[in-house]
Amino acid sequence: MQIPDSIVMRCLAGREPFPGTWVALTLECAEEGTKTALSFAFGPTREDGRLFLRREDLLAQARYFDEGVGLDYGNVEERWNGRGWVSVAGAAELRHQLKLTFADPPLGQATTHRVAAARALRYLNEHQGERFTVKIESELPRKVALDLVPAGRGDWLPEPLHEPVQELMTRLARRELPALIDEGVLTPEMAAKIEQEIIGYGASPVIPPDIALLLASAVADGEDAWTIEAPLWTREEGPSDLTLSIHAREHESGLELTLRGVALV
Repeated sequence: MQIPDSIVMRCLAGREPFPGTWVALTLECAEEGTKTALSFAFGPTREDGRLFLRREDLLAQARYFDEGVGLDYGNVEERWNGRGWVSVAGAAELRHQLKLTFADPPLGQATTHRVAAARALRYLNEHQGERFTVKIESELPRKVALDLVPAGRGDWLPEPLHEPVQELMTRLARRELPALIDEGVLTPEMAAKIEQEIIGYGASPVIPPDIALLLASAVADGEDAWTIEAPLWTREEGPSDLTLSIHAREHESGLELTLRGVALV
């Protein structure tokens, strides 16, 4: 099924235009009796919330995923069955878009793409709780059906945890493991495992920028407790595929952080 030459979409936060955000598009492919999905993201939207999606841009992104990243995104139009879904891009998609700009080979116009993805991620975080929608303003061909779906909910790091988690990642980058052991943040055994993982990966940890906190996810783990995952920031890759696992618990005496490990994801 051929992609329409252009599709005009408009993103809204509540009833107001949602500028600077991105649109997530998923195309359903039916092949040999099975269905697969190819996911894309486009942006940022203009000040009026509009995005003009061009066929050539979608095909170019598919080529990049196929040839540059190594994903099976080839022959999109031959595989697409005409059905798809669109939404305002959620936190997970925007985090993925940001990490793509640090890839090797880098995404085309990586710096511009990085700035746009980071701005959209901040904007989404600041407007969490609002209802995000996409309106398709183009008339689509009869055999094309793009359903509208809600944006994915953000698993944002609670604001009171921003400074403690940032400090922990900074101290890890500075290799302050003995001090963290003394403070009970991690055990000697876990410190040794973390060192082994980092050395085996070939990474050089660096102090992360503020955007790292928006790349961190937090899931409630009982009352006043969270399980946090955040990419280890490195000199070679920026946000790497090594992910820190941190447990946080609020006690009457204060916040307790435990570094549970680093794993390749």
